[in-house]
Amino acid sequence: MKYIKVAATVAAIALAATACGGDDKDDKGSAGAKDPAQLKVWMMGEGTPEQTKFLDTVEADFKTKHPNTDVQIKYVPWPQVATTFQKAAAGGEGPDVTELGNTDVQSHIEQGNLAEISDEFGGWADGKTLNKTALENDQANSKTYAVPWYGGVRAVWYRTDWFQELNIQQPKTWAELSAAAKKIQDSKKVPGIGVPSDQTNALLSFIWGNNGEVATKDNDAWKGQLDQPAAVEAVTFYAGLVNKDKVAPEKYIGKNELEGPQRDFALGKLGMYFDGSWSLKEMKKISAKNEAKWGVFPIPSKAGGNAPVMAGGSDLAVWKDSKAKGAAFDYITVLNNAKNAKAWADYSGFSSMRSDVSFSDPKLQIFTQIATNTKFPPISAGWGEFEQAKKVLPNAVKAIMQGKPADAEMKKANEQANTLLNP
Repeated sequence: MKYIKVAATVAAIALAATACGGDDKDDKGSAGAKDPAQLKVWMMGEGTPEQTKFLDTVEADFKTKHPNTDVQIKYVPWPQVATTFQKAAAGGEGPDVTELGNTDVQSHIEQGNLAEISDEFGGWADGKTLNKTALENDQANSKTYAVPWYGGVRAVWYRTDWFQELNIQQPKTWAELSAAAKKIQDSKKVPGIGVPSDQTNALLSFIWGNNGEVATKDNDAWKGQLDQPAAVEAVTFYAGLVNKDKVAPEKYIGKNELEGPQRDFALGKLGMYFDGSWSLKEMKKISAKNEAKWGVFPIPSKAGGNAPVMAGGSDLAVWKDSKAKGAAFDYITVLNNAKNAKAWADYSGFSSMRSDVSFSDPKLQIFTQIATNTKFPPISAGWGEFEQAKKVLPNAVKAIMQGKPADAEMKKANEQANTLLNP
């Protein structure tokens, strides 16, 4: 297997980009078609030795069906993803198979960057195991353009020893969550919970857990719902953990979970915080001696029960210009079969989007259960700009945490939703 990385400059990206598709143009995806000499696969991120070893195993499995095809992996660092895909779309250069951030899929579909794989997907038996909500994000006009690979849902990490010592039961409501944080704070003299403002995914669980929405579909347009009482109340409670209940420190305002809360929790300087399954590996690097004291419970809804969760993560697609569509889809099915999906979940800490795959680590198995209550935000080509570029909700929460009126900030956020979600 050959591995390359995208260069750091736009000029270098242009030089490094290779012609899309396998060298043999006879592979049309039909039975008995000749193997392409090469299959180009793009993976997002820097790549690690462990990931490379995993992908070598995937290639060995793939070669049982396509023995004459060499798989070339290109790692595309996340900061260069947009530029790299723009070059591919504009110049007819791209991969055969690509990983995509799931919030970017609809934008790629709208731009015509992905091959339709409805027939291939329909003939893949394992497709029935994939999370149906996540799969809807990969479809448009009853056609399929990508398949879910892995996802990450947020939950509440907590100190099991402190809960036991202080006789705190798992919070099932917002009020119980705040009360648990206060009890820890009063007893252990550390903040009860970490509530970063730059955390869209966890915030969505609070909105959905109060029967609120970001936006709803009205004919062919998205109509914002962030100025409605349910969403305003949810964001007010979330921000209020900082500025009203005062069980969360102000130092995380303007930050995400990686910029303080994760480290503080691992070191025993925080009672609870919101994060995903992948954080365990990182926290063990910080303070492995505390691992036995960490536990997880679902984000509660206002009135009781588990709030829905958003699964941020990655999907797999065939690029529009691939001349090896059949082999490309075969690679996707091998990468995402039960064996390899489990190996990837255990290595990466992200949940598989397959219903028949769970984590080996008992501590993380609850995330598989939590992921069954997955919900997606508006499936719009504009969601990426709303969430990532403009950071609409994080900016609103930050302002509210700093004392701005919630009604006014959420009204402004709703106006942006009406604009950005209808590009």
